[in-house]
Amino acid sequence: MVPADRDAACSFFGISDWPAEIVTLDLGGRMLEVTGCPGHDDRSIAVYDPWTGFLITGDTVYPGRLYVRDFPAFAASLDRLVEFTRARPVTHVLGCHIEMSRSPGRDYPVGATYQPDEAALPMTVDQLTAVRDAARLVAGRPGAHVFGDFAILVLPSTPAVAKQAARALWWKLRNAIPL
Repeated sequence: MVPADRDAACSFFGISDWPAEIVTLDLGGRMLEVTGCPGHDDRSIAVYDPWTGFLITGDTVYPGRLYVRDFPAFAASLDRLVEFTRARPVTHVLGCHIEMSRSPGRDYPVGATYQPDEAALPMTVDQLTAVRDAARLVAGRPGAHVFGDFAILVLPSTPAVAKQAARALWWKLRNAIPL
């Protein structure tokens, strides 16, 4: 277990040039590549498994609402991740959860536990590039920006957060989920 702290993560993985450095983690004969990808959180990492081609991006990129707390760091992380994929055979970009439906631009409310038409979790390198390109379009504009496979919520944005909270409450009431 690694404490949820950037310095502890850097120490554990042996990262001395955060977040640009790419380090190798040996799982006993299975080598993974680890790099920093802050923006959602200052301690976020991405993990690449050369054996499967999976690039695991945690809360940085997934089919859902990408909450951005540090926009310059987020944009730089996306640039590095896209560049990273150019040098490796990435088969899937895997985030940590799904919030989008299969209908372009439609997400599920925060806290929704019933998502009958949810998008598939695996994303492609082209979708990762689309996230990077969309981030460039919304740079410096707080609020919710919805795209086909994802939404970017640039924080702080009280109206966008209030709207998400109202949608979550409506969803729970509509689906008779106990509060």
